[in-house]
Amino acid sequence: MRIFYIGKLREGTTSLARMKALNELGHETVPFDISVFESQSSRLVQSIAWRLYAGPMVSNINRVLWQETQQLKGVDLLWVDKGVWIYPETLQFLKEATGARALHYTPDSQFVIQRSRHFMASIPHYDVFVTTKEWEVDLYKQGGAKQVILTYQGYDSRFYPRVIPEPERSQYDSDVCFIGHTQPHYAQRLKALSTIGMKLRIWGNAWPAYANTHPWAKGLVSSGLWGESYPVALACAKIGLGLLGKHIPETSTTRTFEIPAMGTFLLAERTALHQQLFEEGKEAEFFSSDDEMIDKVKFYLAHDEARKRIAVAGRIRCEKSGYLNVNLLHKVLEALKPLNCR
Repeated sequence: MRIFYIGKLREGTTSLARMKALNELGHETVPFDISVFESQSSRLVQSIAWRLYAGPMVSNINRVLWQETQQLKGVDLLWVDKGVWIYPETLQFLKEATGARALHYTPDSQFVIQRSRHFMASIPHYDVFVTTKEWEVDLYKQGGAKQVILTYQGYDSRFYPRVIPEPERSQYDSDVCFIGHTQPHYAQRLKALSTIGMKLRIWGNAWPAYANTHPWAKGLVSSGLWGESYPVALACAKIGLGLLGKHIPETSTTRTFEIPAMGTFLLAERTALHQQLFEEGKEAEFFSSDDEMIDKVKFYLAHDEARKRIAVAGRIRCEKSGYLNVNLLHKVLEALKPLNCR
């Protein structure tokens, strides 16, 4: 299948990982990298794009897409990753120019947050939507979606057990690590953990600024990790923390899969989905309160064999259950066959 792939394709993005997975499955992808437009825009223009879904960057993305006719010959599928900036008129033009079906994929919440008027107006033009948020499936259908496929967020081929040599290990080594953006809920859990006297490391772009006004975080936080440094940091942690956002009814994240895929022990917030994905106490551990989280961190830092046994079992579960992106996307493409996507 020849796929015109629209998404943020800079190194380290899940969008790029999905495109590579499609290539691994034997499909030809024609990339359209939205990251280029971001890198060429000022911070003000980017802010307008993210806040208002408008401005010169958004209009330029759509203008250039209209000029891509030569690249669209023989395209069987239009794949749009997180299409908050794609005008409905642009999507309709691409469909008419190719005769191809249109698929929208996002690992994020598209209705509760990151909802854009362009996306909502484009719903009738998409033939299928792929989401990882089970609590948004009905919202897609209520919005007029023709077909909705629910999948897992999964992990890509960068995440596999490995031994990290010095000096990288010293640079990233931790007892417990958390990698993610700044949220009040995350900060409260991490602050509680910071009191128990172990090596806690926190990575994320906004954390250094947060530490300027929150003394407990000083010395624990670093800027975000991209590319190969992200899996390396997970590999160097004894425990990877899986916190869930409270601004949405989140039940899993990419960390849910990436941490155990690295062969690192996963300690995550307890949800029904987490308990379905990994057997509690055997393939991962979960918690529902700060006290339970702290007790389990203390126990598993003091019991290396038990921690390592669960970490190995978590990796095996990732393999047996097919949480790798290639496997998940294969199932998505199988579901497209009734749409006559070759």
